[in-house]
Parts: sequence; structure tokens; C-alpha cells
Amino acid sequence: MEILAITIVCIGLSGLLSALSPAFQIIHMSDYQHNGWMVLLSMIMLFVLGYVGFVWVLASKQVNSVDMVVSAIFCGGGGFVYIITRMSRQTIGDLKRIAEQKHFLAYHDSLTGLPNRLYFYEQLDQLIADTDANFCCMLVDVDNFKPINDTYGHDHGDMVLQTIAKRLQNTIPEGAVPARIGGDELAILLPESDVGHAVEVAQQIQSKLAQPFNCGRFQDPVEASIGIATFPQDGHDRESLLVSADIAMYQAKRSTRSFQVFNSDMELPKAVNYHE
Repeated sequence: MEILAITIVCIGLSGLLSALSPAFQIIHMSDYQHNGWMVLLSMIMLFVLGYVGFVWVLASKQVNSVDMVVSAIFCGGGGFVYIITRMSRQTIGDLKRIAEQKHFLAYHDSLTGLPNRLYFYEQLDQLIADTDANFCCMLVDVDNFKPINDTYGHDHGDMVLQTIAKRLQNTIPEGAVPARIGGDELAILLPESDVGHAVEVAQQIQSKLAQPFNCGRFQDPVEASIGIATFPQDGHDRESLLVSADIAMYQAKRSTRSFQVFNSDMELPKAVNYHE
């Protein structure tokens, strides 16, 4: 009976030992009730010591029916702890993935995968709140996008936007924030950037868009108008900075150049998108 009792307890002990790994993982993946999971992990370790001590007791005495019942309880307890920790790890992992997915969807455009208007505004406001910040804001408007939708269909228009987004992400420097803030309107934040650098980025974007597209029946290059504004010279808050970039983009559409840097002499367009 001694061997049987020890075997039964060791099965429960193996369950406790197996529960240590998911318990450690829960501690590192969950900010909620972190201290509670630390206490649970400590209790599992104490249980392990208790199980080892009980095995030593069983090995040094004559086992009776009461010891067998206690051994069975120890076995069931170890299995219970293992199942609970495994299920908790799975549940917390699923909830974390769902939360991350919801957060991603809340701040990203579902079509292009780029950050959306909300995320762009938050990043812009953070940069503006930094009184020492100097950065550039660029608005990019795809020229003649409506004819693409009308001629080739909205599915082709979607493919064009997705391709533009990929080319944009592959062109802009590290640390820049691209976003889709409207139907065919994109925006880029260039932290710690000056006009010269922004102009270089605009030229690189135009060069990428000038390459033929492989979007079903649409195989032509795409042109875009880019407006560039700098903080704090061209605006001290979100609205004024975006208005400046919008005016520059409007001037780019009217001129032969594909991009324009804002200056105070530019003509205000009849309908400026204030991005409120």
C-alpha cells in the first residue's frame, strides 16, 4: 500500500509541478490581479513542499486507509490546480488577444492597415504638447482617384489604396507616423524633422507612386498632391497646423509641382478641410 499511496501522491505532485509554468506565464501576461496570481504561485510552491513532505512521511510509516484517502485527495488537488492554471492561462490569453485586436481596430484603418484619423490626432497632439518639438506634418491626396473607382470599380480602388499604403510604409523613415484620415487622403507625421527632410520624403513618395501599379486591370502609376507644414512655424495647434498643410496641398493641386511647402502668402482654398 505504501507504493500505491506514494504513486498516487506523486501523480498529484506532477500536476502541481506542471502548473508552475502556466502560473508563471499568467503573471507575465496579466496586469489584472497581478499580486493575486503571485500569491497563487507562492501557494503552489508551498503545496509542492507539502506534497514532498507527505511522500517522505508515507515512506517512513505503515500506510493505513486514512493515508490512502489523504493520498487520493492530494492527487485530486494537484490535478485540480493544474487544470485551473491551464484554463486560466488560455482564458487570459484569449482575452488579451481580443483586447489587442479591439485596440488595433480602434486605431487602424481596416482597409489599408494604416493608423486611422483618431490615432493620427492623438500622436499629433502629443507632439504639439511637447514644447520643444519641431516636426513636419504632411497631407497626401491621391489625384484623380474617383475616375479609378468609376472606371475600374471600387474593388480596384481598394487595391490601389492598399498598394499606396504599402509603398508609403516602405518609403517613410523610421519613427514617422502614416495614417489614412479620409477616403483617398493620407497624412504623415515626421518627428524631429525640418522642411528639407520633409521635401526629400515627399520626393521619395512621388517616385514610388510613379512606378506602375499591379492592381488587377489597373496598371498605371498614381500621382498625389502633398502639402507640407512645420510646427510651430505654420501652426501652434492641431487645427491651424492641418489647415496650413491643407492649404499647401491645395496649392500643389493647382501647380505643376506635386508637393508644396506652406507659406503665409498662399491663397486660402474655397473649402478647407479643417479636420475637426
